[in-house]
Amino acid sequence: MRIDAAAAFSLGDLAVFDATHWREVITTASGAVPPALAGRAFASDGTRETLPLDDLGQRIARALPPDDRAIFAQARQRAITTNERESARRTVLDRLFWELTYWKTPKEYERLTAGEQIHLGALDVARVDGAVVLDAGAGTGRVTLPLARRARTVYALDPSLPLLRLLDCKLAAAGLRNVELHRGAFRHVPLPDNSVDAVVACSAFGPDEARGGKCGLDELMRVTRPGGRIVIIWPSDPTWFIAQGFTYTVLPGHLTITFPTLEDAWEVATRFYGLAATSHLDATARPELPFHVLGVKPPRDLCWLTVRK
Repeated sequence: MRIDAAAAFSLGDLAVFDATHWREVITTASGAVPPALAGRAFASDGTRETLPLDDLGQRIARALPPDDRAIFAQARQRAITTNERESARRTVLDRLFWELTYWKTPKEYERLTAGEQIHLGALDVARVDGAVVLDAGAGTGRVTLPLARRARTVYALDPSLPLLRLLDCKLAAAGLRNVELHRGAFRHVPLPDNSVDAVVACSAFGPDEARGGKCGLDELMRVTRPGGRIVIIWPSDPTWFIAQGFTYTVLPGHLTITFPTLEDAWEVATRFYGLAATSHLDATARPELPFHVLGVKPPRDLCWLTVRK
C-alpha cells in the first residue's frame, strides 16, 4: 500500500526523532526495531559513506536505556559486510516508514488521512455523546474533530509531536476547545484509572507490542470506567480482538477515498498507494479511489468491548 521506504527516507532521517522517541521505537521489549538490528544499520567501516552517520548513532546510543544501549553498541562494532549493513538499513526504514512519515512529513500524512474518512457510525457504538473520551493514536485528528463535536471532553493521545502540533492548529481553526493533547504511547497512557467513558482508536492500535498489544489493551481498560466502551476502528486483525472478548461489527454503507483535488489524489497515491492507485486515477481522472483498488477493506468495520471490572 506504499512505495519502498528506502526510496522515501534515508537512515539519517532518524535524526528527526527526539530521545524519547528513539527509546520508544528502538527497544528490545516492544519497539518496532530491536537494538541489534538498529546497531547493524549504523555499523561503520570507517569509510566516507558511513562516517556522517556515526554522530547520529552515538546520539541514539546515549538516548537508550543501559541494556538496549549495550546491545546497540555491540552490534555497531561487529564486523559485517556491506550487503548485511544495507539489508539492515532497508529493514529499519521499512519498519519505521510510518514513524518517519509522522515526524518528518506530517503534512503528507494529513493529506492521506483527509481522503480516508471513517464510518462515523463507530462513534455511536462508542456512545460518545456528552462523554469523556480518549482518542488513542489521534494523529492529526481524523477521529478527534468529529469526537470533539459530540463529546464533553476528548483526550487526544499520540507519541508524535509533529502530528499533535498539526492537530492543535486544526482544533484552533475549528474553534474546538474541549480537547486536551497528550503525548504518549498505548503502553503508558498518562491518565488516571477509570477516567474516561470511552476509548476510540482508529487504524492505530494492533495486536503486536509495537502497536499496543496485550499490555496496551490493559492500559486502555485501566483508564476506562466500568460499563464504558473500547472501540477499535478499522482493525488490522479482528481475530485477535475477538479472542480478547471484543465483538466484531461491519457497519452498513459505502465508503471511498475522496480527495479535494485530482492533484492531491495523485500525490498521495504516488507516495503511499503505488501503481494500482495511480493507474486507476489515470483511467478515471477523478479524485476518488475505491478501497478495493488498494486491496484493503474500507474503514467501516470495528471491534468493540464493554469494560467490566
